Amino acid sequence: MQVLLIKDIDRVGKKGETKRVTEGYARNFLFPRHLAVPLTEGSKKNLKLVEVSWKRQEEKEREAFQAMAKKIDGLALRITKKAGEKGRLFGSVTNAEIAEAIAAETKVEVDKKNILADHIKELGQHEVTVRFSGEVKATVKVIVLPEEESAAPATQA
Repeated sequence: MQVLLIKDIDRVGKKGETKRVTEGYARNFLFPRHLAVPLTEGSKKNLKLVEVSWKRQEEKEREAFQAMAKKIDGLALRITKKAGEKGRLFGSVTNAEIAEAIAAETKVEVDKKNILADHIKELGQHEVTVRFSGEVKATVKVIVLPEEESAAPATQA
């Protein structure tokens, strides 16, 4: 069965493409979730009109992503974690912690899945890339500092 994809679908295709899929997959998955429509002459004509709207929407999103990337590009975040004597962390700095730090600092909400960071397991300065869309990226410095011991260890009598 030929279908016209309305949204990007992993391992099937991108929005606006026509694909051949099994009839059951189309009727039971794609159509109920409004991911695709049957390919007809009417849907082909409608696609041309809708593509203009999609391009306009993508341009607005790209501009919004560029504005957010400009806000956080070059930002230096300070994160404190417990560390051993040689500067190794107990655990690691997660993408979720970086996203929370960015939100607290700049009020820009970043999805943790969009943060491209290696496992940060040592104290010091690390470069982290935030990907908003395919070509819009920003670089953030993450400075990991040791957590200060606030209380002396309790002794037992």
